[in-house]
Amino acid sequence: MNKRKADLNDIPKLVELRKQQLIDEGEKLSADSGYDQQLTDYFTSSISDETFISWVIEDDGAIVATSGLCFYSLPPSFANPSGKNAYITNMYTKPEYRRRGIAAELLYMVIAEAKERGYTVARLHTSEYGRSIYQKAGFTYSEDYMAMRI
Repeated sequence: MNKRKADLNDIPKLVELRKQQLIDEGEKLSADSGYDQQLTDYFTSSISDETFISWVIEDDGAIVATSGLCFYSLPPSFANPSGKNAYITNMYTKPEYRRRGIAAELLYMVIAEAKERGYTVARLHTSEYGRSIYQKAGFTYSEDYMAMRI
């Protein structure tokens, strides 16, 4: 299996896997939602300006798992003097590739990326599917999100 950063050529697959992730988590998608175009626009813009990066894992040239990392700033606080936050999202592994450590590998890759860029706080929201992976990595649960100092 090959791991690499996603690029603009990967956008159709990122769109497909993001939609499948949301469906698997119980969200409903209407046929006329325009969601494909919204996702395409988001990924095009944010990958281009590097406010979003995605590491992917391929098997025989096909993307089987994705990760996502968004970068944003909030007003500085005592707990986070820089105000810089990394938000982990888009973590998805195709069902037939689960329970092989792929999601954990992707998680550690995005954490390392955030650290390299000088971020000291990573946040995420999780489904029941992913909670144990994040807890094992050191994230702690808070009222409506999980966070980890990195």
